[in-house]
Amino acid sequence: MEIRLATIHDVDSLFELNEQFNGQGVTTKELMADSLMNNDQEKVFLAFVDGVPAGFCCVQLFKSVCYATNYAEITELFVREAYRRRGVGTALLAFAEDYFKDKNVKGFQLLTGKNNKAAQAFYEKNGYQRSEEWLYRKKR
Repeated sequence: MEIRLATIHDVDSLFELNEQFNGQGVTTKELMADSLMNNDQEKVFLAFVDGVPAGFCCVQLFKSVCYATNYAEITELFVREAYRRRGVGTALLAFAEDYFKDKNVKGFQLLTGKNNKAAQAFYEKNGYQRSEEWLYRKKR
């Protein structure tokens, strides 16, 4: 297995994986390419198994004037079904966490569906604990 930071050359693979995860029509290859080139706040990691793109993980870095340390949010984590339960998700998560260890990041957070028991079990197995905070959203 190889895990690395995604580059502009990975747009086709990343786009295909994202469509499997988030559905068709949620973004374009052009927008993905622009984000990979210009969004310094987000890092995208790709996992390959025998040269095949097997999954990806997106992490946003958050800095605040109110705190001395930063935190990171795992916004997306997806592994193709054929590669699940083979350590790909755990390896992606560990790689992303390790990437941010020297960037003054003292913690990670993520959101998952309250009924997504498989994801909850996966994250708990990897050391994440459920928070009692509530998420509020306002759509425009």
